[in-house]
Amino acid sequence: MTGIGPVEPHEPAADSHPRAPHPTDIVGADSPRPYDRWTALPPRRRRLLLAGLVTAATVAGTLLLPRPERPTPAPPDPWPAQVTHLKYEGARGGTFRFTVRVDHGGTMMIRHIRAGDPRLMLTSTPRPPIEATPDSPTTLTVRIDVRDCSALPRALDMSYLDLTLTNRRARELHSFIFVERYPHDLLTLLRARCKEPRAELTQR
Repeated sequence: MTGIGPVEPHEPAADSHPRAPHPTDIVGADSPRPYDRWTALPPRRRRLLLAGLVTAATVAGTLLLPRPERPTPAPPDPWPAQVTHLKYEGARGGTFRFTVRVDHGGTMMIRHIRAGDPRLMLTSTPRPPIEATPDSPTTLTVRIDVRDCSALPRALDMSYLDLTLTNRRARELHSFIFVERYPHDLLTLLRARCKEPRAELTQR
C-alpha cells in the first residue's frame, strides 16, 4: 500500500568537521609605566641616575654651544718718526711757526725740542711736553737766540730741528730737515742778531 506520511521538519546533517571555537582576542597586557618603574628603583640608584643625567646634559650643552671667537690683537702703534710731520709755516717778529701733524696711531708726545746747533738757544710755545693727536694738528712757535756770535761758523748748516718723540711703542730722537724758506729765514735772523759778522754768514 502506498501512501504519504506526515511531513516532518528537515534537520541538516551534522557537520563532520565542527568549527573550532573563536579564540578570544588579547589586545595586550599593561606594561609597567615609566613613573612606576622609576618609583620602583632604590633611592640610591635614582640619585645616581639623576647625577648621570645632569652631567650628560651639561656636557652636551657645552659641546653644542658656539665657542666665542678670540679677539684679534690690535696692531702695534707705529714708530713715532714714521707718522709725525713738522711743517714750517713762516717767520714773524723773530719767531718761527710750525705745525705738528700725526698721521695715525695713538697720542704722540714731544718731550724735547732743540735747535740744529748747540750754539743756538731755542724756546718754544707751548713748552714740552706737547701732546699731538691724529685728530688735532698742533701749532708750535719757536724762538731762536744766539749764544755767541763769534762762535758761529761762516758757513751755516743749521736748517733742522731735533725733536724727541714718544708714543706707546717707542721713544725716538728725530731730526726734521728743512730747505729753502726756513734756512733763509734763520740766516736772516742770525745776520740781524750778529751785526758784526753779518756779512760773513752764509748758508752751507
